[in-house]
Amino acid sequence: MKFHPSQRLMQMSRRYAHDTAIPAGEAFHNAFARYLRANRESLLDVSVAAASVQIGPLDGVEDIDPLLLKAIQDTNPSLNESELFALGGDALQGAVNTAKGKYFEYLVAQKLNAGEQVGPLLLEPGQTAVVAESMNQPGWDLRIVGEDGTTVDYLQLKATDSVGYIRSALERYPDIQILATGEVADSGLVLDSGITDADLRAHVGAAIDTVDTSLANSFWEHFHPLLPLAAMVLYEGHRLSVGSRSMDEFKLALARRSQRIVATQAIGAAVYALDGGLISIPAAILGGLVFDKTINQAALITSYESHRDKLVALRLHQQERALSGDRL
Repeated sequence: MKFHPSQRLMQMSRRYAHDTAIPAGEAFHNAFARYLRANRESLLDVSVAAASVQIGPLDGVEDIDPLLLKAIQDTNPSLNESELFALGGDALQGAVNTAKGKYFEYLVAQKLNAGEQVGPLLLEPGQTAVVAESMNQPGWDLRIVGEDGTTVDYLQLKATDSVGYIRSALERYPDIQILATGEVADSGLVLDSGITDADLRAHVGAAIDTVDTSLANSFWEHFHPLLPLAAMVLYEGHRLSVGSRSMDEFKLALARRSQRIVATQAIGAAVYALDGGLISIPAAILGGLVFDKTINQAALITSYESHRDKLVALRLHQQERALSGDRL
């Protein structure tokens, strides 16, 4: 039985053996090897870019200090948890800021009941610190209860950096000592809790960041293509320096591989920003490969159209010369 190769294979054989001493089969094999190397390069770029998407545990309500969460809920009783954390922007900022003072009260009570000293205060054995149940409790915010259940002392708790606010509170209730944040301790009017108003604001800010992170912010937090881009530039630069790449090939490789890496990273970061979690890694790999295939197809179409236009122009030129010859 005689083997008859297809016309297409014959055309490819002639193409890869044209003007060279290399046998047709070997030339075709070399071309196929280059194709495999290009695909390995593509898979390597996509894998490295996908793996470099910064993945971390998803933030949520459970990441907030439980005392702060309780303070937020207690000072916003008209909102359930889902409604509260559906707020955004100024509304959420206002809701959390109103809870700062209550958070300070809960924090002081927790420390005292755990046997810790808060400023000059340290509970005696059997004593308990109790936060006022009413949000509008006049005069005091925390009371010290003895082992027999009787009240030993009352305290006002003020989370503020305003001395004027402290003076106003003392004018209303001069017989009740104030335990306040460190910013007003130098006034000589209060007991210094050792807790600063700035620290409380920082905790409040962290709570806002946890529950009110925008999609854009989340994307940019996890979009970091610089490391894989830098590694790729170093690799291609080495190939250029040793002579295995020409300058034109170097520029083309940078453009092609940069697009691939940035696209893969963008897909991974976008999926993660949409709460995709670890799914963002395989999604980035798949998206990067699809992007690479799309770009390659677009490049082939562009090349085909360019060569077609050249052939059409050449054919028109031949026809014009043929017509000119007929006239002569």
